[in-house]
Amino acid sequence: MTDFIGTENSVSVQRRLQDRQPMMAQTPGLVNGGRVLHCLDPDAVGWSVVHQLAGEDKLMGFPVIDHDLALSLIHDKLGPHWKTPVWHALLGSKEQVLAACSMVIESVPLATGWSVVHHSCPNAAQLEQVQALNAETGVAPYPAYYMRSEAVPVLTTCVYDGAGDLIATASVADRYHRDSRLAGHMFAGMVSVSETKRGRGLGKLVNALALVKSQVQFGWTVATEQVAADNVASRAMIMACGLTHDAGLVSVAAMNSDETFSR
Repeated sequence: MTDFIGTENSVSVQRRLQDRQPMMAQTPGLVNGGRVLHCLDPDAVGWSVVHQLAGEDKLMGFPVIDHDLALSLIHDKLGPHWKTPVWHALLGSKEQVLAACSMVIESVPLATGWSVVHHSCPNAAQLEQVQALNAETGVAPYPAYYMRSEAVPVLTTCVYDGAGDLIATASVADRYHRDSRLAGHMFAGMVSVSETKRGRGLGKLVNALALVKSQVQFGWTVATEQVAADNVASRAMIMACGLTHDAGLVSVAAMNSDETFSR
């Protein structure tokens, strides 16, 4: 198990996010995303605060926002030199998502001996397995404290084979403040499938299982996920679970460093 994962700057950001959690819990416009600080309402938070926090991290997320508005805010307020990688934001109502996920779960049966476990506070061995599978599939893992629901409620869904090895995982974070503009939404993602088990529909299955279980656990009304514009496979997996993309709606990571930000 690794408490914090990534480059030196990435680890520093994750540590600051943990330290800032009491402040974020009292500030509806700020969100602890585990690996990045998100700002939902910079005007309400105050641009002086946004400048300070973004400057410290060299990174800030602006989730589920109009593409042109996000880029205008970042370049006008933070500066034209800030890079702005963009992901399409996909959303689905509770009714749409649960109906679609039920169909997915029925259509992708588990092999004999395989099992599904939902973790809200995984132990060290479980954390290590999830982090390792995330890293193998190019997904930057959440820090350990975040996966243990010590910042916001997090559900980690795991599919294990008959030998007890982790072969697929997905995560849902109930990270948006009840008084924020995304109240009732939750963020799903972190989908990883072992290379040896691909081509079986396990990605959409583990995503569907996580969405269904998290709705019962967190009571969300809107599911949100994000995907790179050119990631056809992940988009199909997400849409199979009942989420769709409204043209122009994106999530943006404002960056002022040479680092890249993975899916």
